[in-house]
Order: sequence, then C-alpha cells, then structure tokens
Amino acid sequence: MRQLAKYAFANAKIRAMRSSLLEPEVFGQLMDAEDLDACLEILKKTPYQGIVAGLVQSPSFEILEKEFIKYDLAVYRKVEDSLSGKAEREFVELVRQRYELEELKVILRIWHNKLPVDWHEYVLQGRIGYEIDFARLAASQHIEEFILLLDHTPYKQPLMKARQVYKERNSSFYLEAALDVDYYERLIECISKFSSVDRSVASRVLGIEVDIENINWLIRLRKYYSLGIGEMLEWFIPGGQWIRKDEVLKYYTTDGLAKVVESVSLGPYAKIKDLAQDNVALIENFLYEVLLREVKLALSGFPFTIGTIMGYLVLKQKESRNILSLLHAKKYGWQKEEIAPLLNL
Repeated sequence: MRQLAKYAFANAKIRAMRSSLLEPEVFGQLMDAEDLDACLEILKKTPYQGIVAGLVQSPSFEILEKEFIKYDLAVYRKVEDSLSGKAEREFVELVRQRYELEELKVILRIWHNKLPVDWHEYVLQGRIGYEIDFARLAASQHIEEFILLLDHTPYKQPLMKARQVYKERNSSFYLEAALDVDYYERLIECISKFSSVDRSVASRVLGIEVDIENINWLIRLRKYYSLGIGEMLEWFIPGGQWIRKDEVLKYYTTDGLAKVVESVSLGPYAKIKDLAQDNVALIENFLYEVLLREVKLALSGFPFTIGTIMGYLVLKQKESRNILSLLHAKKYGWQKEEIAPLLNL
C-alpha cells in the first residue's frame, strides 16, 4: 500500500505520457515518406508538432537534434515534478543531467583538439543542471583553468582525478572516462537510498545500462586504442548486471578484439559472439535491444516502481533517437530497407 500511495500521482502521469508515444504505424509512414520535408509534415500530426511547426523546410540536422533534446528535457522535468520522494526526484534529475554531461564532453574535445568550430552549435542555450560557462571553458588556456571553471559542479572531482594521466598521455579520453565513471557512481549512490523494492528494480535496469556502456567502451578501446588490460579496467564503470572486471580479466588476452568480445558475451549478451566483430554499430543495436527487453519487464511489473519511470524514460529516449536517425537518413535519400535496420522499434 505504501508503494502504491507513493507513486499514485506519478502512476497516472506516466500512463498518460506513455500513451503519447508514437505507434509503429507512424514510423512506417515516416519510412515510406518521400523525403525529409514529407517526414516533417507527418510529425506535425503527432505530439512533436510543436517542434516541427516552427521549423523552415529542410532545417539543419543540428537544429533538429537540439529541438528534440529540449523536448526530452521538458519530459524529464514533467516526470520529476510528478514524484513526491526526494531520492526519486534526485534520481530523475541525475538522469536528466546526462545531457549536460554529454555537452561537457563535446566542449572538452573541442577545447583539447583546438577544433576550429563554433561551440555554440553543440550545446543548448540554457541551463540543464548547473550554470556552466561554455565560452570560458572553450577559451581555457590549460586543463587546470578548465577544471577551475567547474568548481561549483560535480564534474570537478573526476577531472581532477584524471588530470595527471591526461597531461602525461595528452588524450581527452581519460577525462571523459573519469566523468562517466563518476556519473554512474552517483547514480548508484542515489539508488541506494530507495526502498528495497525500488532499489532492486532500479539496480537491475541501471545494471544493464552500465553493462552496455562497458561493452561498447571495451570493444571500442580494443579496436581503436589497443590499450593494455590494466589501463582499460582502470576506467571500468562499476555496477553492471552481468559484466564484471574479473570476468573481463579472465578472458582477456593480447590476441585482439575476439577475446574482448568473448569476455563480454555473457548472459543476455551471448549473441555478441555471433555478430560481425568489426561492426560496432551492429553490436550497439543488439545491446539496445537487450535494454529494451529489460525495460518492458520493468513496465509490466506490479506494483508501480521507479523501474516504471526508468522504463518510460528509456522508451522516450529511444523514440527520439529513432526519429532523429530516420530524419537523418531521409536527408541523405536513404530508402526504407536501408533505414529499418537503424531503428529499434
């Protein structure tokens, strides 16, 4: 009864919001559409009408992506406002801050590589979690100045931790990895404050997400960086459901990517061994399917738990990702049969 009472308002709110997710038939219409402009016309008849109605024909993909992120952030805030518990609200706020973390990592790459680009194109105008002066970050003279500008945020500590190895190796990878590890540690700490029911469900869903992050990361590191096992595992994200450091270490050899793939082909990820080892995108799509299966279990559970909220947010994020992938493909004239494999429907 206590669990039901805690989520009474959120339950009604999330059910209403789930009903506005696009039906598969709409994605069928979008894939059949002649071009990008035709897709935008279809979206004007969906909950995304507010996004596309004000856009000029054939807008830049950067503008589209920003508008969808703004839309999703508003959804996150609605979900957060529907919750009464402090820990649950803090958790949704942290999940929302993932968008801010990704912006920070983009600015970090632009700054480190001294890229001649306009950083405004890669960040939203407005605060997501913390007041961050991206202009000053992009203009920083050295890493210490960059970190000092984040003094009022949780991003300072992980960057300080990775600062020395960054200076020794001259690679922003170490700074980004430290930010990711810290972010998931904060999520895990937040989940520890939940009730036993919520903690169990949330840990399982988040554990799958962490597994996916680690699998993608390990494969990419082995494929593109060829780091040693000790260095790879130093930036391993804790809290996974199936993939643990000791399992990776047990399987790992210096024989190449094959052994890395074998080390993570556990439990629901066993199919990875059968996928093309050189096709990282194919593996990523499969991993996302595993997450969606876990999400559907959380959504079908009773009583209503934080897992239902996590599940809805994953589905909403998946929908935005699918739409953006589809619009991007239409922009370049891809056909329906080429687009379908890109989507997780």
